[in-house]
Amino acid sequence: MSKEVLLLVDVLAKEKNLDKETVFQCLEKALAIATKKGFEDDSPEIDVVIDRNTGKYKTIRKWIVTTDVDFYDDDKELSLSDINENPEKFGDAQVGDTIEEEIENIDLGRVSAQTARNIIAQRIKDAEREQVLHEYLSRNRGMVIGKVRKFERGNVIVDCGRVEAIIMKNDLIPREVLQPGDQVKGYLDKKNLIIKSGRMLISRSSNDFLQKLLENNIPEVASGRVEIVNIAREPGTRAKVSVFTLDPRIDAKGSCIGFRNQRIDSVTKELAGEKIDIIDFNTNLAQYTINALSPAEIDSIVVDEEKKVIEVIVDDEKLGTAIGENGINVRLAGKLVGMVVNIFGKTEAETKHHDDRGNLIKLFTTNLDVEDEISEILVDNDFSTLDEVAYVDIHELINIEDFDEDIAKELQERARNKLLSKTLINKDVMDSLALDLNSIVKFSKDVLLQLVEAGIKTINDFADLSGDELMEIINIDIETANKLILKAREASGYFNE
Repeated sequence: MSKEVLLLVDVLAKEKNLDKETVFQCLEKALAIATKKGFEDDSPEIDVVIDRNTGKYKTIRKWIVTTDVDFYDDDKELSLSDINENPEKFGDAQVGDTIEEEIENIDLGRVSAQTARNIIAQRIKDAEREQVLHEYLSRNRGMVIGKVRKFERGNVIVDCGRVEAIIMKNDLIPREVLQPGDQVKGYLDKKNLIIKSGRMLISRSSNDFLQKLLENNIPEVASGRVEIVNIAREPGTRAKVSVFTLDPRIDAKGSCIGFRNQRIDSVTKELAGEKIDIIDFNTNLAQYTINALSPAEIDSIVVDEEKKVIEVIVDDEKLGTAIGENGINVRLAGKLVGMVVNIFGKTEAETKHHDDRGNLIKLFTTNLDVEDEISEILVDNDFSTLDEVAYVDIHELINIEDFDEDIAKELQERARNKLLSKTLINKDVMDSLALDLNSIVKFSKDVLLQLVEAGIKTINDFADLSGDELMEIINIDIETANKLILKAREASGYFNE
């Protein structure tokens, strides 16, 4: 069988005028596809490796190690729980590692001749196309220029000379009008090249396209003296680009905008009028957010790095400017800094602060059985949960001006007793919820108690939450909150309704 493999590779290489390595890769892919078809209900990750000298081959099944939160596909992934339950098999594998297991090779004789011939023929055809494309790409730096040739079901076919490109409908700039014969540019991701029907896929709506346009129009960016840190974009409407330089002689923002806005205007013209804000990057997250919200004038700002939430307060009459039309200014600012940005007018912020303070005072007064004055002191010293009172270092309570050691100990004892009694009262519901959520995430008892007290008693209740609502109940960032809710919705059949 190994000699047959080498002979087959040799014949195909000569017949198709391709190097042997390309043919070997095509044959490996064909064998991998045929192997996958043997798994009726699964869709595993399969690699086939052929020895270039002997023709012998081996088949390897692969899994990626993920966290319990990120675990989705048991055909291709192993969760940390799986790893920890089988240390003798998986060793000390960590998140991101690849687990490989050699499995039985598929016998070429068991693969129908026609199936094998079709798979290999298609792979060879793709390889021939890619060879032409790579010749084109070797003279190209990511930006593709061509003429619109025709339209296919909303997609644009672009003639680039020896090759064609395709801009899918969702990669076009919304509301942009293109006509056959128009010259058009697009970004080609050479690292993740995608070929559709022999055409290279390019994009006009990606952040990479905007970055490439900036590089082509701004010499300081092209040379690396000005660095583009991040891009947040809603194609065809508005984009925010943060820039930075280590050269004190260069104004990063000014060099991108250009004299009388000439540089940035040329980029805007190419993007069908999309407005572009150039933002000075700052390592101070608060200042970076203030810059990102420009032209809004900020009155005050509070950054919660743990929850990845930033609260901004502006004058009531400037709230509309800060939020932007349809919320675009605050939405893009949040994407740029990588956190959720919430904006409040002064009146709304004062009302919210007053309500939050009143609710906290009531919580402490009720649960600790103390006077409002004691609760107010706790709130004024930044205590916001019973857990904090119960488990904080006691010296933090003793150091409060109006408390002594006896008061501090009494408050901690009452807080711990209250938490314990709540846990006992809600034990059955907490256990049931933990079982419901077991396949998604394993929460601590404290977190389960917080969920139950908020009325979350089943996986369906959990799935009905929004990310913001979950953040208000437990200490969690928005990205993780959204991910957990999505998994809960999938597990509870939310998308089958």
